[in-house]
Amino acid sequence: MTIRIMIVDDHAMVRMGLRGVLSAEPGFTVVTEARDGHEALQRFPTAEPDVVLMDITLPGLSGIETTRRLVADHPWARVLTVSMHDTAEDVHRALEAGATGYVPKSAEADLLIAAIRSVAAGQRFLPPELARRLADREARIGLSPREIEVLTLVALGRANKQIALTLGLSEATVKTHLAHILEKLGAPDRTRAVTIAMESGLLRHS
Repeated sequence: MTIRIMIVDDHAMVRMGLRGVLSAEPGFTVVTEARDGHEALQRFPTAEPDVVLMDITLPGLSGIETTRRLVADHPWARVLTVSMHDTAEDVHRALEAGATGYVPKSAEADLLIAAIRSVAAGQRFLPPELARRLADREARIGLSPREIEVLTLVALGRANKQIALTLGLSEATVKTHLAHILEKLGAPDRTRAVTIAMESGLLRHS
């Protein structure tokens, strides 16, 4: 059974590379390409692909929003996000929008092919490392907005006194927030807490 594939990416060289890899795989055929989200939404009904390879960073309409609209209009659409971004937050946003799988652009061709076959079969696909990050994110998402603010200032190198002044808190309250943050993240110290939060996508790199 042939798997019909649509490639959505704003870089011509990336589309060309993906088409070359996929066209060489038995049972795969690239039926159409799109340079942006609007073009993808227009071409999907006519092309009727079994799997859509969707980049996140697209001009105008993001890959996340394109996925959301595509799945809303065509509930049977199966989207595999293929992106250079691989934080837990990126994965969460894509799956929440309706993607069935997520593969980083750095992945080997064999992994991409396996992902396409899984998604085409209606199965969710995440590489083990991304699945671990997503699980970690779900475990750590309990950080409150105030704790995120405190941790963000810690990431900027602020001392407890500076954090207290910035947020209008007492130093004792800041220490309490930090204690809760370390406990929730399972971190031994504030430096490791920042690293864990960044790896999980809870904080963005500056």
